[in-house]
Amino acid sequence: VSAMVNRGGLKVFPDEVEEILRGHDAVVDVAVAGVPDPRLGEVPWAFVVAAGPIEPDALCAFARERLSPYKVPAGVTFVDELPRNEAGKVLRQELVVLVAPE
Repeated sequence: VSAMVNRGGLKVFPDEVEEILRGHDAVVDVAVAGVPDPRLGEVPWAFVVAAGPIEPDALCAFARERLSPYKVPAGVTFVDELPRNEAGKVLRQELVVLVAPE
């Protein structure tokens, strides 16, 4: 599974989007993964551990001010924690199933 998201032929690097979202005061931790999309193939989706209440729209607006439009997450899912392996690497596929059941 590639970490890179191919949004309708445009490449989105999750690390870049995660770095921007981490700049928001309400974001404690974040992972971005590609979720299947019928029109674009896949779209970036943000999985966020929040410090306090925040609207998904507000987080996307924050990203939209700092990223190219195609890099802005198509959606946000709030999670209590990000699943990680023993080495601390985020298990993106475990997050994707939260919004894109097989």
